[in-house]
Amino acid sequence: MTEVFSSTISTNMASLMEVFAGGSLEMKVMEKVGCQKYSATQWESDKPNEYQRHIHYKFSKKLSPVGGEVTGTQQKSLMPNKKGWVIEEVMELQGVLLGDFFTLHIKYQVEDLAPKQRASNVQVSLGIEWSKSTRHQKRIEKNALSSSSARLKEMFNLASRELSHAR
Repeated sequence: MTEVFSSTISTNMASLMEVFAGGSLEMKVMEKVGCQKYSATQWESDKPNEYQRHIHYKFSKKLSPVGGEVTGTQQKSLMPNKKGWVIEEVMELQGVLLGDFFTLHIKYQVEDLAPKQRASNVQVSLGIEWSKSTRHQKRIEKNALSSSSARLKEMFNLASRELSHAR
């Protein structure tokens, strides 16, 4: 996996995790970054401190001029030090050229910095798992890394702004 985004955000971890809570902040941010008709199921727990949910959305023309949609699964687990969360996402793309050749894997790590700082550290990594070979793998990887890192950066910048306005 390749790190595509890393930042310290001026809000506590609990507030920042609202981006993954299924509420109005998540819906607002995801719509603004180009994820149309975004939906997420409720988090369900199989084990203590481990949760899973499903997401679905369509690409806006901003994300993909040819359209397409994403079906994904997110797993959320408490970090071993209990100071943050790891969210691992597996995304399948439909309606995208060669989308059935690969799945995207995104790993979010959201960790509270010293509680009195009211800040969180966010690291996001992205990887591609190939199910079929194609001569276009390098170009697809480059495009996926580029577009995903821009979307993720925008996602956390918007979340940070929304949370700072809410205070």
